[in-house]
Parts: sequence; C-alpha cells; structure tokens
Amino acid sequence: IAYKIEELTKVSAEELLELWNDADFIESIMDEYPFLTDDVLDDRLKVKLEGYLFPETYYFYENTTAVNITKKLLDQTNKIYEKYKTEFDNSQYSIHELFTLASITQFESGAKTDNRIISGIWFNRLEKGMLLQSSVTVCYALYDYDHWRECEVNPNLDSPYNTYRYSGIPIGPINNPGESAIASVLDPEESDYLYFIADVYGDQKIYYAKTYAEHLANIDKYLK
Repeated sequence: IAYKIEELTKVSAEELLELWNDADFIESIMDEYPFLTDDVLDDRLKVKLEGYLFPETYYFYENTTAVNITKKLLDQTNKIYEKYKTEFDNSQYSIHELFTLASITQFESGAKTDNRIISGIWFNRLEKGMLLQSSVTVCYALYDYDHWRECEVNPNLDSPYNTYRYSGIPIGPINNPGESAIASVLDPEESDYLYFIADVYGDQKIYYAKTYAEHLANIDKYLK
C-alpha cells in the first residue's frame, strides 16, 4: 500500500511506514478510532497499523500528507467497524483478535463464499485447543519471500506470528482484511470442519475435512 501511494503522490513509502509504526502518533488518534486498542502498540508487530488500513479505492491529492492519507484509510475502517459494532461488542474475542483472524481468512480464502467456513474453522480449532496452523502466518513472519512454497517449508520459524509454533491467535493482523473477511469472523459458519486445503495446482477450489485422515486424503488427491 505504501509503495503504491508513493507512485501516485509526493508522499514516500518510507514516510508512510514510519508513521504507521509511530506509537506516539497512533496514541494521539486513538480517541478518533475506537477500534485501535493498546494491542497495536506492541513493539513486536511488523507494522503497528497493519490490519486497519482498509482496502478500498481512494482518491488523493498529489500534494496530500502522510497523516491525511492514513486518516482517510482509517476513516473507512471506522465505517466498517461502526456497521458491525454490535457484533464486535457481543464477541468473546477482542477487536484486535477479530481483525487478526479476519486477516488470516483474507489471506487463505480464494473466494468470498469460503470466508465464513474458513473463519468457522479457526474458532473450531481455538475451542479445541488446537494450533491454528495457517501457513499464511508463516508467509507474514517471513515477510519477504519469492514463492508460496517457502511458507509451507518453514513451520518452525521462530516468530510470534507463526501459528505452527505458537498457540492461539497471533500478535496482530497479517494484511488488511476487507469487509467480507471481517464480517465472516463476526458471523462464522458453523460446521464440524477442522482442516482445509486449496487446490493450488488447479482451480484454487478449497476442500474441507472433518478429520486428519480426510485432510491427508485431500492432500494426496489435490496437492501431489
């Protein structure tokens, strides 16, 4: 996002990323944006405002500022937050945890129709005390990688984002989720599924499984 904005305005990506990691700035705007909680001030986060810079089509003046750009993105997030505020308030999970789960769903899902099922799987796993084991969290832990296979072969990477190594919900979002992904974690589809894979060599269809044996069978059928 920062580099795309740099291409179109006089604001540099470096300036934006510095602002998005500026704890003093973030604390100064928290009253304006109630979805920003102290969780975003964690120094272990790669980008403190990751997850809250809403993906949308925006129009900026060429001579705009980093602050104006940031607030415009956060304003759009606030509209979504207000739209679903009742659901956020009624959830047993924190705002930050929900945005984090939404971001993982966003990364994993190939289609909006899968979002609610995938979100439901995260909650099923959490309720059973299972690891989330989402390879896309390894992608974010790596941050710079050339191919998705790198995410698959690094399950032991020592990072608080890595859901193969650490239990529960990661320390923060791994991208900026859209409305469909956010809505899906607030109203996940109930199922007995605990596993899923995407047919990355075919049509990207996602196949679900209730047991590990079924999951392995899907891997043999679609990923080998």
